[in-house]
Amino acid sequence: MPRQTAASPARKPARRAVQARSRNTVEVILEAAARILAADGWAAFNTNAVARIAGVSIGSVYEYFANKEAILDVLLDRHLASGEAQIAGLAGIASDALSLDEIVRLLVEGFIAVHQDNPKLHRVLSAEVPISDRQRDRINHIRSRAIALLADLLNGRAARPQLKAAMMIDAADALTHRWFVDEQGVPARPDEMTQELRQMLRSYLTQ
Repeated sequence: MPRQTAASPARKPARRAVQARSRNTVEVILEAAARILAADGWAAFNTNAVARIAGVSIGSVYEYFANKEAILDVLLDRHLASGEAQIAGLAGIASDALSLDEIVRLLVEGFIAVHQDNPKLHRVLSAEVPISDRQRDRINHIRSRAIALLADLLNGRAARPQLKAAMMIDAADALTHRWFVDEQGVPARPDEMTQELRQMLRSYLTQ
């Protein structure tokens, strides 16, 4: 999940594209924006660069997005939606149908899926871009919802389920972020690190 960097001033929302051609133009602009952020970071991100990479006029960019922050908001919305989708999948599973091993597996696989999706873009969205108050609230809600769902799954199976859920969510988030997103590299292959994380969290549940 994105780290909560400094908030930016109030933002104007992107204009909704209705016609197919307009929707295609918006997608081209967003794809170009994501490429710039992933390759060069927030410092290199501006509407002129987006227009150039997208192959559209600067007027086309401003037709749908008031400024670069409006473009960023759409990219963040889509990025956060992947985390929400993982939570929705967990919410749809009956707790009595899962063993503790399966709960840990689902938790780890969910965080890996989120962090492996365009990790260079994830790194910039997590560490460099300004986060609006609306996005900050959404990030907090995702974390709170994930902890609540995991605590429900652990209730009656582990001591202090709320505390354990918070520790497990934050540990899984931080470690998968470091392994798949940060540029320092990983100490072993991703599949090995995944297995190590599952073993670590499973052992924690016995404490």
